[in-house]
Amino acid sequence: MWLETPLRLLFQTSGFRLALRSLGLSLGGAMLVFFIIHHAEEFAWRGQIDDAVSGGRNDILSDLQHNKLPVADNVGLTLAEGGGLFYADIGTDGTWRAGNFRLTPALAARWNSMQTWRRQDGLSVPAHVRALRGVPQHFADGETLFIAADATALLRLNELIAQSFLAVFGIILALGLANGYFSARATLARVDKFGATIRDIMSGDLSRRIEMSAEGDEFDRLATSMNAMLQRIQELMENLRQVTNDIAHDLRSPLARLREHLELSRTRFNAPGLPEMFDEALAQLDQALEIFAAMLRIAEVEAGARRAGFAEVNVSALLVMLEESYEPSLCATGIALHTEIAPDLTLRGDRELLMQLFANLLDNIALHAEGAANASITAAARDGRIIVTVADDGSGIPAAQTGRMIQRFARLDSSRHRPGHGLGLALAVSIATLHEGSLALEAAEPGLRVIVSLPAPG
Repeated sequence: MWLETPLRLLFQTSGFRLALRSLGLSLGGAMLVFFIIHHAEEFAWRGQIDDAVSGGRNDILSDLQHNKLPVADNVGLTLAEGGGLFYADIGTDGTWRAGNFRLTPALAARWNSMQTWRRQDGLSVPAHVRALRGVPQHFADGETLFIAADATALLRLNELIAQSFLAVFGIILALGLANGYFSARATLARVDKFGATIRDIMSGDLSRRIEMSAEGDEFDRLATSMNAMLQRIQELMENLRQVTNDIAHDLRSPLARLREHLELSRTRFNAPGLPEMFDEALAQLDQALEIFAAMLRIAEVEAGARRAGFAEVNVSALLVMLEESYEPSLCATGIALHTEIAPDLTLRGDRELLMQLFANLLDNIALHAEGAANASITAAARDGRIIVTVADDGSGIPAAQTGRMIQRFARLDSSRHRPGHGLGLALAVSIATLHEGSLALEAAEPGLRVIVSLPAPG
């Protein structure tokens, strides 16, 4: 797959561009280091050569003053003594008169200071000497004496540094490009895996997840977030399918009965029981409309539009009011309501929706807590949260079913003959989520415990 990847795509990856930037910084650093090394080494060598040349010039000027001989004769004496320096005496007419190297008139005219000249620039020197560095000494009569030292070592040093720089530069460039290339291929390989997983999901396989590596890099962090998103999408899609099935199940019966009543009404237009049949048809329609109204209510809450009207709500006072409202009706069914509510529990939220949340929980006890004798409401602040627990000791819900029962239209088979549409808990969950809280069901054995966690101010 990598070999089939166009180079254009490799060069466009962020990994390759990052490698190029790193390569540029590395090359810049190498150039700076070589420049410093070259400058320091060349400065040291030039200093040694220049010191030797300056010493030779001072010696010959001293000899000229002491010996009172012509320049050419002094050059001969100096060369006879040795010392390793090079001398060239040029007369006033530009001709060479004495010394151990020669230079062209053009070069002599251009040699005005301490300079380095190569053999091919016009020097005539021994074969082992490739360059000279020296200074001219002009005399009042127009005669010029050139004093120089062998600069072959300096020339070789410059060539060695240049060759080393080119070698290191080439190695860094090759390694940088190779690093960018392989980094780009690795990046594209990970991206291709992401793309393959996403295409499988688009094809309908919602169970696919992005493969994680052991490196823990930014791709793994992205994959973790995407896998969590895919898990949520899968849950929502499964919930949607479940909702669709439950809607079909719950609406089929009232609509079928409605059609049957209307059919009978058409055939028995003058029958004595016709008003009762129309009343039954209206009741079936009301039941269907209640289901749709509850679904619209849940959609409104999940859309978050009510968050704009949040204000401070005294949860303690709200629960006390619900206790006073529900205690008579629960007692009428044989259920004693007990409360333990901490005072002054407040939060920012929608009071009407919070009342709906807790009212739905109490309605579920009244309608579905078969065999219950006691119900309770407890509320307290804990770890910066307001924890409200609504419990009963009735038949409860199997532990394996608690997660499913907060979904829309989810009902136990044993409770389908009772009033309700399976939307009360789903609406309660949506309200808790709107308030940045949570709702969980726990099997109490006996009974059921519903735990609502809501954020406290600050």
